[in-house]
Amino acid sequence: MELPLSPSTFQAATPLESASIPTNLVRRELLKRALGNPVVNRLPTLIPLFVMGYAALGLAARDLMLALVSLQILTIVLTSYTAIRVTEILTEEQKSRKPETNAIRLWLFFELVSGAIWGLMIAATAESGQMTSSNTTISVTLIVTVSLAVIVAAEARGLAKAMLIGFAMTSIPVTIYHYEHFGSYVLLAVCLFPPTMYWLADRLGKQAHSSLQTEMENIVLNQKLSEALSISEYLSAHDSLTGLLNRRDFERVTEELRSRNRLGELAIIMVDLDNFKLINDQYGHSLGDDVLRTTARLMQSQLRDLNISASSENAVARWGGEEFIIAITNCSAEDVVRISEQIRCILEGYQNREWPRGVKLSGSFGSTCWHSNEPLNAAIKRADKAMYAAKSAGRNQTRFASFVTENASVSRVRQL
Repeated sequence: MELPLSPSTFQAATPLESASIPTNLVRRELLKRALGNPVVNRLPTLIPLFVMGYAALGLAARDLMLALVSLQILTIVLTSYTAIRVTEILTEEQKSRKPETNAIRLWLFFELVSGAIWGLMIAATAESGQMTSSNTTISVTLIVTVSLAVIVAAEARGLAKAMLIGFAMTSIPVTIYHYEHFGSYVLLAVCLFPPTMYWLADRLGKQAHSSLQTEMENIVLNQKLSEALSISEYLSAHDSLTGLLNRRDFERVTEELRSRNRLGELAIIMVDLDNFKLINDQYGHSLGDDVLRTTARLMQSQLRDLNISASSENAVARWGGEEFIIAITNCSAEDVVRISEQIRCILEGYQNREWPRGVKLSGSFGSTCWHSNEPLNAAIKRADKAMYAAKSAGRNQTRFASFVTENASVSRVRQL
């Protein structure tokens, strides 16, 4: 069985930390949301323009009003076109790159022009002289449209700011110029409208920023939590030193292997490193740990290269101390003996120049076949008995325990 993670996972495991989303990423996402579908989002703006254009037919200055309505439609088309380009830039996957500012500046410029045109429409109502139903319709529609546009654009404060600046640049001078028609109250209302709406847009923008940042942080935290749970499951099932399965999970995995191969032969190999206690006592536990890790790596490497059958599966675990255990599916008695000897020879022939000269790697192997009509524990005990027979016979050799009704008979394996 391949390890999903390396043993370094244990050293790299750290407590789950809170996520921190950079402000520029939050603003970028807010801008994307404010843009949405640039064409579709602009279509509702045409409704008040048609209403104002129809109402303008009753004005003395209808030519001016209709010209401004036409100019605003053209501006909407240009704004939508540049907004499409901005959307394409923002959806690029190159997160590290700063978005192309020229397209954004051009887009905001058209938004400013749009706001300025809305402000100029006040002039058309003043030119008619008296207050009529057409004037009232245009004025109410104008204020409602600008207010809604600013509120909708509040997520992207730069957008709302550009629109209000454009509106203020034209509406205030026009109202001052036609002071005799509008009077002081209208002038005061027009002067207070842009800063009031900007304050409201700023509040809404900050709320949207905070809400989105929390949402993005929660997404990142959920991803980290999912990764942490995966690592936790791995850590609970594997030995922290070698990265192999631990004893408990080996039993579970081996039972699963048996359930998938009920009619096939399944072999068990027990391995005990020779003279490991002397290595620990003489050279220290640091070298002993390195010997255990090396053994695990060599066994895994050899098991990956098994030449049994395409459907063969295996599981390898650290059984305890210097003992290891291996389970192999679709493996006959002849195959398990051959594999045991191959691994034993690999261990015996291994050399590490960084180890002291007196350190030699070898192991005593006990193998058996696990039959479907017996519990796993019985097969492990039989393999363990064969392993101790190998140690008693002089170590660094393999013994095979055959299945017998009452007792296991241990046979000597001729070393390859």
